[in-house]
Parts: sequence; C-alpha cells; structure tokens
Amino acid sequence: MPSKVIHGISVNYDPSERETAELISDAVERALNLIQDKWGLGKPEDCQMYIMTTWRGFIFQSAPWIWRISLVISYPFWSKRARRMWPYSAAWTQRYGRRVVIGIKPPRLLEVSDKSIGSLMYVEEQDMNIKIQHLTCHELTHACSAHLKLPAWLNEGLAAVTVDRFLEKQTIRTDTLDLLSRFKPQRRPPTYRQLAHMDGETIAYYSVLGYWFVRYLEEEHPGFLNDLFSSSSDARILDQAIAAQLDVVAADLWSKAPGLITNHFNRI
Repeated sequence: MPSKVIHGISVNYDPSERETAELISDAVERALNLIQDKWGLGKPEDCQMYIMTTWRGFIFQSAPWIWRISLVISYPFWSKRARRMWPYSAAWTQRYGRRVVIGIKPPRLLEVSDKSIGSLMYVEEQDMNIKIQHLTCHELTHACSAHLKLPAWLNEGLAAVTVDRFLEKQTIRTDTLDLLSRFKPQRRPPTYRQLAHMDGETIAYYSVLGYWFVRYLEEEHPGFLNDLFSSSSDARILDQAIAAQLDVVAADLWSKAPGLITNHFNRI
C-alpha cells in the first residue's frame, strides 16, 4: 500500500485513492500548526492515517499486529457498534496504546453516506475538496488530544471549533442554538459508547453543545482551555475546573450551561 509521510504522520492509501491522499496530505501541516498554536497540543508520537473504504478493513489494517489478536477475540462485542455507526460516519479516530490511527472516507463514499445526523448540525458543503480538508483537521484534532482522554462533548467541540479556524468560516449552523433551548440535560453529557445508542437528534444535540460551549469558553475566557489541557484531563476535574471558572456550582454545571451559552450568543 502506498503512503506519504508528512511531519512524521503517514498517510496510507490504495493507488486508486491517490487524489484524496493528496488532499489529506496538503491539509496535514496547516492543521497541525493550527492545533499547536491554538490549543498547545503537539502531534502524536505515532500517528497513521488511512483512506478507509470499509469499517472492517480499516480497523484490522490500522491496528498493530499485537492488537489484531485481541480484535479477533472481541469481534462480537465491537463489530456491532462499528457496523451501526459506519453509514453515518465520515471519519474515525482510534487509539491503540501509543498509536493513534485516523480513517477518512474518500469522496465517492462520503457522497452516499447517511447524512441524517450531519444535516441537523452542519452548514451544507458541496465542495468535496473542502470536505476532505474539514475531516482531516477534525480528526487530527482528535489525534493530537487523544492522550488527554477528553469527554466526548469537549473532544467533539474542540475539533469542530478548530475546523472553523482552519477553514475560516463557521461550519455548524447558527440555528443549532435552538437545540440547546429544547433539551434540558441535568447531568454530565454521555460517553461515546452511550451516544452510540441514542437517536440522531440527541447525538446532534450533544455535538453542538460541545461546539457552542467551547466557543463560549474561548470568547468569554480566552486561553482557559489551553491552560486546562496542560494541567488535567480527568473528566470530573474538568467539570469542576470549568464550573469554578464560570462561578457556578459543579453539580449545576450541565443544567446551567445551555442557558449561559444561548444568552451569550443571542447578545451577539
């Protein structure tokens, strides 16, 4: 399988996907520089990128040999989730010990993906070249923050805000703020595993909650998240630190956050 190495990150692809590999490669350096400058996050020590055409092929191809034995043994447990998420997913980031792997679908598969969840959140993008750059930046943000083991809401919000900066335009629709008014969560947002069992609108809600919350924190408390990433990654400590920064009781953070966000952006 051919590959290109950009700043230590290997982009692996089938020869028929060379054009997509070039698009990804062109976006890698600029995305890494932005992630470092904005969040203080460096690239992973071991990062592999793949143009993925099947979920099974990507997982087994990208996993180190020692992990493949475990994947075969545990196949009945993880394959159902992978199969369920594949139609909706444009890209994936996985971690195998120190290795972080990224899979991105080529344009021909992106065009036939199920967009029912994405259509609830994203500004429509017709240009597939821009879409590939979007996905590259988004997944590299996940890869660079993988060692922090961030909660799902912050992981997704961080990546979405980084993409905005990368493309120099807003990629999440402004009317998604309405979702924050309709949903009234009273507890910490779910994990990725829990999200996989939720309906599309709920998944969209927690994704845009992360996006708008990261934007809110950056606009009201610039530099706070950057400092936080250098000090702690435990989910409970993150909640406590964010609550303290916002001057709210930690137990009330997730009931108050949507109101703080919507009030802020409705004033703009």
